[in-house]
Amino acid sequence: MKKYISPFILLSIILLSTGCAITTDRYQATAVNQQTLKNLDVKMNVGKFKAKKTDHKVMCRLANNVALPDRKSFEGYIEDALIEELTMAGMYSKDSDVVINGYLNDTDVSSGVTDAHWTFDLTISNKNNEEINIVHKRDYSASFLGGVACGNDMPKSFMPTVQELIKKIVDHPKFESMFSAHTQ
Repeated sequence: MKKYISPFILLSIILLSTGCAITTDRYQATAVNQQTLKNLDVKMNVGKFKAKKTDHKVMCRLANNVALPDRKSFEGYIEDALIEELTMAGMYSKDSDVVINGYLNDTDVSSGVTDAHWTFDLTISNKNNEEINIVHKRDYSASFLGGVACGNDMPKSFMPTVQELIKKIVDHPKFESMFSAHTQ
């Protein structure tokens, strides 16, 4: 008896074994974050963000990688997002002595049907080594179907999570006092 492999099954095996990555969306600044930054009325610079462990992608359900645009790291994406927010608000200056530094302590992600989330643990500091720690967890709905959860739900929920993280940073009660012109 001759065994026959369907072309569909063969194509599926090839696609699953190639390690295709789904890319998250590029960051887009939000009006809410920009307004908060404009109210601070101080030009700011952003230092190089660092991480306990640098990653450029995460595995989704042991099937697909979810990667960041332009092979950015998670900390690099957050750094660039903050620069974009400040730039759009007219508050970014590479020459400013007011510098926001960041350290990504942890990134946690799940694409489970009952526990789909992105979580970031980030420490923000100024030149005087004053720090604030922000932990932001954003739940999202993930499909039962792995292709939908990993091809749409998980990557599409990343940018809004970072937008909310930036909002938590700039809305933090200590942010304004840490990054005003007189503290630097």
